[in-house]
Amino acid sequence: MLKEIVEQPINNTLSHNDKPMPSKSIFDLMISGPVICIACSEDGSKIAIGDRNGTLTLSDNSGTVIWEKQIDEGIHGLAIIGNGNKVICGGKDCKLRMFNSLGSVEWEQTIGKSIWSLAVDPNGQFIVIGTGDSISLFTEGGLQVWEYPTNRAMVGTGLSRNGSTIMGCGDEHLYCLDNDGNLCWEKQRSDSLWDVSVDKEGDKIFIGGWDEKIHCLDREGNELWNYQTGGYVRAVEPLHDGGVIAGSHDNYVYHLSNTGELLGKFQADGEITCVCTSRQADIVIAGLSNKISGFNINPNARPIEIPFEPTPIENTPTDIQEKTEDDYEPMFGVGMFDEPIPDTTGIIARDEITSNSHNTETEKNTNYNNYYNQTSYSNEGGEYKEFASEVVKGDVKNYLRLGNSAWIEKRLERAAEHYKRATEIDPDEPRAWHNLAICNYHLALKRNPENIRGAVQSAYASLEMAKEKGGTEYNAPDKTLAYFASQLGLDEE
Repeated sequence: MLKEIVEQPINNTLSHNDKPMPSKSIFDLMISGPVICIACSEDGSKIAIGDRNGTLTLSDNSGTVIWEKQIDEGIHGLAIIGNGNKVICGGKDCKLRMFNSLGSVEWEQTIGKSIWSLAVDPNGQFIVIGTGDSISLFTEGGLQVWEYPTNRAMVGTGLSRNGSTIMGCGDEHLYCLDNDGNLCWEKQRSDSLWDVSVDKEGDKIFIGGWDEKIHCLDREGNELWNYQTGGYVRAVEPLHDGGVIAGSHDNYVYHLSNTGELLGKFQADGEITCVCTSRQADIVIAGLSNKISGFNINPNARPIEIPFEPTPIENTPTDIQEKTEDDYEPMFGVGMFDEPIPDTTGIIARDEITSNSHNTETEKNTNYNNYYNQTSYSNEGGEYKEFASEVVKGDVKNYLRLGNSAWIEKRLERAAEHYKRATEIDPDEPRAWHNLAICNYHLALKRNPENIRGAVQSAYASLEMAKEKGGTEYNAPDKTLAYFASQLGLDEE
């Protein structure tokens, strides 16, 4: 009965609480690994894609692959110069490369540390990169001009068309530099940042992050407006008219005007990790799990598709008390069935993450917090800070451990990302699928507490995988399914 209820189609015309259907894409292109970054040529004819497996792909705007190159490790930064004659990329192999239109390497520069983000001015004269502890400027020939230390991973970088404004973001910090590498200002935000972009003149700065908002700032870092989405904002891309394109983990691409007004909203069939667009903004490309999807956003070419019209959200609310992640506390042990929590069996506990078993409780907590902070999310493509990449690389238990840590800290989105990464490393690990289902359920309820059915739906596929992989010996999914049935008013059976 539960399965039939969960799998029943939803009529998206009935209520805003129900799930709308995905928007129709112009094309879809499957990629060998999870997409981390994408870039679009000025005229929109070429699209570059970088994935976590280190595959660099160049395609046309119909989704046809032009060439493909394999790089040692994951690609985190991409840019296309002009109409696709040059492609610049950087990633975890600590190298900055320029490819020509045929896919041949024109030059290669060893940086000595992982590259977490990359931006190029449209004229192709300068390249700015973000590393694990700095922002650097390079010439088009790969020569370093300067390096500014930040002491934190720069997971997002931006560069204005005239090169006058250079931005970097990471953790909760936003940096603004001039083209000589001088710090103009630095601001600390209240939440971790994922991406930053600058318009052509450097007059507007767009940022996105864990607070689930798209922010527009002036060149001094003062907020002009913000727009609330339904998930954390992974990518922002300025438009020539002063507007912005943004991708969110609520599966939507947002098209906003220069004043923050919603012009269009496109639903993909997965969480959006990155976006890009041509200078003419005819199309927008969204990076999903293992594919990219193209949407036509030019209203003169085709009407903008909006599956449903959401309730308008004020851009700068002052009287609305938003429910944050830190405010969200699941109520465990209420009712006939205990509310589901992550399965931590066989995973190192919080108080075991110590260098000495004889540590005092204070020392244990300090060590735990240091470990968690060092291995915290770097906000780019499901990867982690350089320290963490060596600690957790390839070990599913470590990703489960990080997910459990994030759960304890009530960082539900982060926990879900850790568990999702665990399923990618070891698809046969039932705890990863079960814990991902739990996070998806609670995240859905956080966004819409009234839509229990929708929350169950968001968790059901992962829960089925947990049952399949765990077999009869693993009963955690059964307990969780019983709870879901009770929430939907069904018998335990």
